Amino acid sequence: MAGGFPLSGEPHFPHDYPDCPAGARFQEEQEAELLAKFRRRPPAKRTNYIKHGCLAPFRCPWQQLAEEWELIVKEGGGGEEAVAPMEQEVTPPQSNFTVLRNRKSLRQLSAWCRPTSSKCQRARNLGSTPPLNRNVAASLLSAHGGGSLVWTRLSLLTKGQPEQHALVCVPTADDLQLVGKEPGCTGPQEPLHTDHFKSRVKRLHKKDHNKPGASSSAKPLNKQSDPASTSAPSVNPGPEPSSSSSLTLGPDITTPSSSCTSALTLGLWPEPLPSVTSHCSRVTLGWVTQGDFSLSAGCGEALGFLSLTGLLHTLLRQPDSQRGLVLLRNPGSMQYRFAKINIEV
Repeated sequence: MAGGFPLSGEPHFPHDYPDCPAGARFQEEQEAELLAKFRRRPPAKRTNYIKHGCLAPFRCPWQQLAEEWELIVKEGGGGEEAVAPMEQEVTPPQSNFTVLRNRKSLRQLSAWCRPTSSKCQRARNLGSTPPLNRNVAASLLSAHGGGSLVWTRLSLLTKGQPEQHALVCVPTADDLQLVGKEPGCTGPQEPLHTDHFKSRVKRLHKKDHNKPGASSSAKPLNKQSDPASTSAPSVNPGPEPSSSSSLTLGPDITTPSSSCTSALTLGLWPEPLPSVTSHCSRVTLGWVTQGDFSLSAGCGEALGFLSLTGLLHTLLRQPDSQRGLVLLRNPGSMQYRFAKINIEV
């Protein structure tokens, strides 16, 4: 262990087994604990995860991620054309997701995630592993199902320390060109989102505070005015990546229903969640379950899960010399950082 972070190449039970009952229960208990800790903090001291573009800072909606990536590939046809917009509320899960544990398939994925920058390295990889193409990727998905997840290790290319529940996203063509020209660059930034639930939370709290018999000691929420809260729900677009048209699923701003209005918490997105893949400017591949700075590796490292469908979809569109590069962003940060994928068998 280095820096409090387990560096062994074996998954740890139960948090690295989200597809079993014990793993699901562990995630529920962890979410309840983190949510209670978040609510104990004063409202003015809480991180506003809505403005940071983080839908689920205390859990990882694996089922929704797997279903949305299946829909992306199905509607996009696996080609370069734009993907049709997605429904705002995700339908109930049809089948449970699974974690890929087949060693032969994991070896193939591990070889495909390594960049082939030299002829000898390319020949060595191709000698033991079939080259990655659409037919091979389709056969792998048909064998294990599109709803599978892949357990991976992520290593940051520059400074930074990954945190729990950090987002793992797909870099655009502009991002890959940037890191190719400047290997030490930090990475892009997520544009600031607008918290269009803040005014609702304040009105709800004020209504409860003015009720007859309300406790006189109840204190209102933080009184910092947000001029954007009075405007229509929107997200600051920021500079749109040129190659995001093949992955972006369209706007995903939803209005909370009356049933979830009473459960609003300042800074947290209420249920049901909108599209988890297209909510940010970079398409989401998965999340980090553990992260810290590794003293042995000399960089920030993380363990997490990625969608198998999304991973293959991404690798097919990356240059051979930059395969396996992703973006990582902590829940409380707007800064993306480049990381490389390492699938251990």
